[in-house]
Amino acid sequence: MQREVVGAQGEITVFRITGDMPANLSAHAEYDKAGRPIISHSESGHHHVLDRPVSVMELPEPPEGMRVLYALLDQPTMLVQDAANAHGSHELAPGLYEFRIAREYDPFAEMARRVAD
Repeated sequence: MQREVVGAQGEITVFRITGDMPANLSAHAEYDKAGRPIISHSESGHHHVLDRPVSVMELPEPPEGMRVLYALLDQPTMLVQDAANAHGSHELAPGLYEFRIAREYDPFAEMARRVAD
């Protein structure tokens, strides 16, 4: 399977995939009221969504803290943010896509502990 980066939006990196969709994926369960798949939630409280109802699958055991989603698009589809002042959108041509939702490591959280006496 080959990946080509075709865009990024907030914490999401979008890859166009050449080859087959990975096996053992599970159904993605997050959709907005219009039936559009929610790819990620932004820190401003708005969603990053695909602009039309499509089937999205999820890697059940991604690397720790990360989410990895897949969609096979049969027609052009936009990745958009559903905010009034949304940042840029990306038009995705028909094909297979992987969406990687970034993770970050906080070393201070790993070192924090409750005070004990």
